[in-house]
Amino acid sequence: MSFDTLERSIADGAPRRLYLFQRGVQAWCYTSGDRDVTHLARTYKAIAGGISDDGIRQTGQAQADMLQITAAADLDVAQLYRSLPPSADVSVTVFGLHESLADYVVLWSGSVRSVKWPRIDRCVISCATLAASLESTGLRLSWDRACPHALYTVACGVDAAAWRVTSSVQSMDGASVTNGGLAAYPAGYFTGGYVEWSLPGGEPERRGIERHADGTLHLLGGTAGIAPGAALRVYPGCAQTTTACKAFGNLANFGGIPHLAGVSPFDGNNHF
Repeated sequence: MSFDTLERSIADGAPRRLYLFQRGVQAWCYTSGDRDVTHLARTYKAIAGGISDDGIRQTGQAQADMLQITAAADLDVAQLYRSLPPSADVSVTVFGLHESLADYVVLWSGSVRSVKWPRIDRCVISCATLAASLESTGLRLSWDRACPHALYTVACGVDAAAWRVTSSVQSMDGASVTNGGLAAYPAGYFTGGYVEWSLPGGEPERRGIERHADGTLHLLGGTAGIAPGAALRVYPGCAQTTTACKAFGNLANFGGIPHLAGVSPFDGNNHF
């Protein structure tokens, strides 16, 4: 008997939905049923309080097609969003199947956009399709004195591994981490860069560096998720100037216009 046959039947079907959340090698698997389900070599857990969604829609409008998944407030994957969202997207795949039937369909796929806790015992995970990401407005490259390229990207060309500094957490206060070895670098050397550490399974998590002074790194978003004594990989920042670009030996890839005129040729006045 096929999935479609059971889906159309009045009494023979035993529908289940499986929710797969993935971030790199990490995976969180849940089922809407009352018992665990093994599917494609993964075990989908039945959770106390259950898990459900508000229905699959295909209207062609990205906002209308968002999926709302409701579950217990302490759902493991939801805890990633308690303080601030993770640095990498968490993908979502929803499978539809019937109990004791190998046949299945992929009902929906996308990624987590946000998590809210409307009640003390429930969380709501808002998920958007890939189409929603494609419809968002991208950044436009503009004329500016400063370099528009993000450091360590392909457009920038600087190799992050060549500038990586290995360190660790000697102390932290919720807003910053400290290691005496970082005091050997000039104040501000790591400002605008980022710090990276490994999650269980080896997936990296990143946090931007707002300010560097002596051996202390003040982090954007604070130290939530960083364990005491954790090994860190620290990357210096860039002021987006020609001077900073020379320090990286990367002036050939500088994307700014350092000698750009200080007045606009389009303001109606004849400056030239």
